[in-house]
Amino acid sequence: MTSMFLRTTATATALFALLAGSASAATLTRPLDPCYVVATEAQRQSVLVEAEGFTPFSKVDIFVDEVLQDQPPTLWDGKISGRVLAPWSEVGQRAFTLRVSEPAKPENTIEATSLVTRLSVQQSPSRARTADRVRFRGSGFLQAGLPVYAHYVFAGKARKTVKLNVPQGPCGTFSVKRRQFPFKNSPRVGVWTIWFDQNPRYDPKAAGTRVPMTIKVRRTTKQGSASSLPR
Repeated sequence: MTSMFLRTTATATALFALLAGSASAATLTRPLDPCYVVATEAQRQSVLVEAEGFTPFSKVDIFVDEVLQDQPPTLWDGKISGRVLAPWSEVGQRAFTLRVSEPAKPENTIEATSLVTRLSVQQSPSRARTADRVRFRGSGFLQAGLPVYAHYVFAGKARKTVKLNVPQGPCGTFSVKRRQFPFKNSPRVGVWTIWFDQNPRYDPKAAGTRVPMTIKVRRTTKQGSASSLPR
């Protein structure tokens, strides 16, 4: 009994010392990603928040662009681990600020910035003949070093796949000029879907980032066909 009591006392003393020394300057133990992707307001990438240096068994506030998102409790060692959603971005990319603060001890505050981008692909001009060269611009393709592919799908089947470009920058942007339909012959009249992703083969069940672009192809009075993007 005596030895058990001594061991318990020693453990309690060590734990008390650890708790007392853990309330130091708060820092992130995992840096933010360079960029986060949002597709819609309901489809936004999670931001993993891991930090230390807070008062044990307290609560902290997590803000994104000064809007309170969560209030997770701290653990016995003053650490926290949680997730919040990246902020919505209507178009393009922008910076946002993450702030983690302990209300009872304001000096324990962390601020960090990152980028958020809208997952999108746009064509300009929006209306073109199928043989015309158009510019495809996209963002949100974050698999570093892998090119973006365009899969031309008609009636549920992939008719052609072309490699576009390797996205650049923290938010995976690309801009490339190509024929709207890189076919030898004019495409069939009807509704086509161009799927943009980073997979070299079309797979409708593949995981990862994918953006569909719907194009309605119609015959014109001139030789060939024309296409337009619905709004």
